[in-house]
Amino acid sequence: MKVALVLASRGEGGLEKHVVELASGLLRRGLEVCLIAHPMYGSRLPASVEFLPVDLSAHRRNPLALYRLFQRLRQARPQIIHAHGSKAASMISPLLPFLPNIRSVATLHSRKKNVRMFSRFERVIAVSRIAAANLKHPGIRIIHNGIAPDTGVAAPAFDAWQTVGARPRVLAIGRLVPVKGFDLLIHAWKNVDAQLAIAGEGFERTHLERLIKETGQQDKIVLLGQRNDVHALLSAAHLLVISSHYEGGPYTLVEALQHRVPVVSSAVGAAVEILPEHFICATGDPAALAERVTSALKDMEQTRRAHEPAFRYALTELTFEHLLDSTISVYEELLNRQ
Repeated sequence: MKVALVLASRGEGGLEKHVVELASGLLRRGLEVCLIAHPMYGSRLPASVEFLPVDLSAHRRNPLALYRLFQRLRQARPQIIHAHGSKAASMISPLLPFLPNIRSVATLHSRKKNVRMFSRFERVIAVSRIAAANLKHPGIRIIHNGIAPDTGVAAPAFDAWQTVGARPRVLAIGRLVPVKGFDLLIHAWKNVDAQLAIAGEGFERTHLERLIKETGQQDKIVLLGQRNDVHALLSAAHLLVISSHYEGGPYTLVEALQHRVPVVSSAVGAAVEILPEHFICATGDPAALAERVTSALKDMEQTRRAHEPAFRYALTELTFEHLLDSTISVYEELLNRQ
């Protein structure tokens, strides 16, 4: 079975992480894999993955970009095309009638208002039910994001909170961009007696630093910048908080649950499907977020007990191997279709 994965973005978020890891995982499972993506991703792949670089950063209707993509797909000669994200889906959709006998699937990684570009694909994978909420398609399959459980030696406790005494330690992880709602989180923190560490980098950093200073919370909130030691951060945290306005299947949620770290989240993506109801709050509501965090920290023993089903689910269902099994099952379903 040969699969061509298509990625039209050139970022460093969960979408890109998903596609690169999926390419390697499918190869390990014995599939023939081709990745069509920006040249920046070539160095991240095993040598056995066929990499066909193409810059798709132009507008999704750009004739030259579409022609180059079509040529790459013809060159790859896959049995299945798998588009990732709405831009890749919108670029591949008009090409499908000119690619006969090739099966098609696209993954919807977050909730979108405009989902028309997915209508021509035979199957659509969504990373959560909320991500698929606006999509009316007979071939939807829900496959949550998954990661490999950490089986290594426990990381040393992270020391970013050592100067704040006995305050509980709460972690947030993500790019410093508006969709993550970190400005809302900072406002919420005025009513939370805990230390907050935000790991991630992005163009909103200056704005968030100014907001922390304006709200007088320099002793309660620290911006850690880009980190490569998520396991160490989680090992020292009492709680993970997700304040996003939109999410599909956040990897931070999976990582926290696999580390048995409870989570409080806005009502986004897979968090709504996995977490206990009391640890979910409305999006865009700092008062509600502060109340949920304070309640969770007040009785951590009860909070951990309430999360036990989510912890178990993460270790069995939110794994990379389960993601591979489910994705390959969709491919096989397509190839067996008459």
